[in-house]
Amino acid sequence: MYSHDGGPVLIHPLQPPPPPPPPLCSFVHIVPQYTMVEYPPQPAPLVFTPGGGGGAFLEAATKDVRPEVRDVWAGNFNDELSNLTAVLPHYPWVCVDTEFPGAVHDSDTPRYLRGPRESYALVKKNVDDLKLLQVGIALSGPAGRFPVAWQFNLRGFDPARHPYAPASLALLRAQGMHFATMNEFGIDPDAFAVGFHGSGLACGQLTWTAFSGSYDFAYLAKVLTGGQPLPATLDGFLALVRQLFGPNVLDVKHLARCCAMRGGLEQVAAALGVERAAGHAHCAGSDSLLTTDVLLAMLNSFFMNVDVLVHAGTIVDLA
Repeated sequence: MYSHDGGPVLIHPLQPPPPPPPPLCSFVHIVPQYTMVEYPPQPAPLVFTPGGGGGAFLEAATKDVRPEVRDVWAGNFNDELSNLTAVLPHYPWVCVDTEFPGAVHDSDTPRYLRGPRESYALVKKNVDDLKLLQVGIALSGPAGRFPVAWQFNLRGFDPARHPYAPASLALLRAQGMHFATMNEFGIDPDAFAVGFHGSGLACGQLTWTAFSGSYDFAYLAKVLTGGQPLPATLDGFLALVRQLFGPNVLDVKHLARCCAMRGGLEQVAAALGVERAAGHAHCAGSDSLLTTDVLLAMLNSFFMNVDVLVHAGTIVDLA
């Protein structure tokens, strides 16, 4: 069975989203209609420059805050997108994770022998033919990692009509994914794209990160371009990534390799002593949080006097 580094997705809860929970941290209050109120006021916007000033990225202000993975459905999509956009000036590094129903195309060439163009051709075949299920977004900045990660649940996948990897779908079902619930309460992909383009996420001045991000950025690119097939060539795809996300796109798995760490997200996290802050493995919101914490741990340990953005644009398997 093929699985993305993020792995299959688990949906928690399996029923429609519950009423808003009570406040979970000292500076984010969740009140009716999912309105986010700053308390106390956020610091002035800063450019997140690794290594500038020599201080740790995880400040005390966020260390003791209990993180939260917040499910986003059609009913609270606009409010939560506004909440996310409101804190972007203070947390301009965006980590994304996606979940999808496996892969239906493979290559006879072992992965370690594939060149970037052959790898992209395989990514394109799978992404063109499959549906995106879930998008997780976590934020970080000068004050560390923002304690809320957003988990966007999308509608549109019907196993009776759309292709999937059978073993992957069996695993998703065994773990409790309910496609009828997603189709009833999930976000329409076109609405997600409209909201994205109208939000601060599309400003082109953010830094985007993912762990082994070829499929993450490919699925996002497909949704954000109205479900159109991906560009025919690798060069065309990389140009589209720059157009959608700006020049600062980092692959955390590539950074881990630069630090002599191998393996998937869980293995790299263990090597760094980073524990999962909230949620479950193979869940987009939780994995985006873990990826962010892994990134911050690497920045603290290996990049204090190095501009990590020299690695921008290098996506694992596509470079």
